[in-house]
Amino acid sequence: MAAKKIFKPGQTSSGILDTKGGDKLKQMQANSNYNFKFIPKEKITPNEKNKNYSQDNIEALSESIIVNGLRHNLSVIPDATSDLYRIVSGERRYHAINMMEEKTYKELFPTGIPCKVEKSSISEIDEEIMLISANHDIRETSIEEKRWEIRRLKELYEAKKLSGEITNISKEIAKQLNISQRQAIKYVNAEKLIPELSDLLNQNGISLEDASKFSRLDEWAQLKIVELLNAKGTINTEELETIKKISEEKELEHKRSQQELDHTLQMLKERDKNIEALERRIQSLLEKNQEKTQSDLKEELKYASAAKEKAEHEKLRLENQLEKIRQHQKERESRNTNISENELKRISQIAKTEQALQLFETNFAILKNNKNILKTDPDLKTRLEILKNRINDLHTELTC
Repeated sequence: MAAKKIFKPGQTSSGILDTKGGDKLKQMQANSNYNFKFIPKEKITPNEKNKNYSQDNIEALSESIIVNGLRHNLSVIPDATSDLYRIVSGERRYHAINMMEEKTYKELFPTGIPCKVEKSSISEIDEEIMLISANHDIRETSIEEKRWEIRRLKELYEAKKLSGEITNISKEIAKQLNISQRQAIKYVNAEKLIPELSDLLNQNGISLEDASKFSRLDEWAQLKIVELLNAKGTINTEELETIKKISEEKELEHKRSQQELDHTLQMLKERDKNIEALERRIQSLLEKNQEKTQSDLKEELKYASAAKEKAEHEKLRLENQLEKIRQHQKERESRNTNISENELKRISQIAKTEQALQLFETNFAILKNNKNILKTDPDLKTRLEILKNRINDLHTELTC
């Protein structure tokens, strides 16, 4: 019995299909698999939304395609008003193919460039989301480009959230870029960095983990971090916590100052109303002088004028107080923000003290859990007694 013949795609019993037949088979296979098509380059148009991606090294990519072939198909969307196709993914590959000599192009792509044709009914927002996701999948993006992708996806998904299409933005971003939701949140947080720290992140000068921590701090604290990084090249957890604590104290001071300012302004408004009411009262008394005796009129005018004078003095005092508050606020804002050597030393000392206290608090629990051993071991008991005396001496010094 004769062996059963197995034919590969593009073959017949008489051999390989001719070019025309082979091209037709390729087109049929393309049409049946994931809606692929071979599209002539003149029917493909660049996408304006791809301008944010680098178009560097196009010549090298063109040479690579000539030698190794096109490793990734283009992704396109049909234009609703013509027979053209708009690129979703593959802008650099498209420009690289366009750089080829016509003869080379026709040899490599006799029936056109292989493309995956996306649905033409998708919205502009979904098209851009698809574009960002597709470019991310095939490109080795820098952290700066990845941050742009996440920033733009956040804007697009915010629009979709408003229309009720999605509920969790960070979850959708993570899904499109194949990263964890936690990592997506860190990237989103990093958008709150001041320019100096943002540049450091783009240059890999700080990690995404640190960037996310720094982003939760106010501008003053972030500037201090920049100064510490410039001075030392690094910042430890204790120093970060100390800067955070100082920042919180400054914020509290600012709130108190603002509350005092608001209270003073309110008092001034009340004094103005009081003065206006007294002025109206005095004017009314002067107009009704025929209805009252001269002595009654003088008496009432005297008290009204005295009350008005007192209110005006109080207004002047409040205006002076207001000026002082504003001057203090201005001085704080214009104060030199650079960390001096003394302040740097102070931050470091606070950090070390905080670390020592945390260590003591942790170890105190161990001591307490082993109190029976401390009772029965004379050496340990003596050392504990010495420690107690040292703590008492320190406490006495602090309260003096």
